[in-house]
Amino acid sequence: MMEILKKFRAVVFGAIALFLYLFGYRQARETALKEQLEGENNAVKVAKKVRTNLSDDRIKRLHNKYKR
Repeated sequence: MMEILKKFRAVVFGAIALFLYLFGYRQARETALKEQLEGENNAVKVAKKVRTNLSDDRIKRLHNKYKR
């Protein structure tokens, strides 16, 4: 009887540990993916801002060059 209880307890603890491991792995993967997407979005925003600033400067320079 004691052997059955020990085996049952080991199986229960093993199942709980497996569940917690898989849940933590999934949550960590989702967090990493979210951080990566946020970083890409920030990079896109910065690149867009730089491009607009460059084009604005270029337009001003050309406007001054060909002013009538």
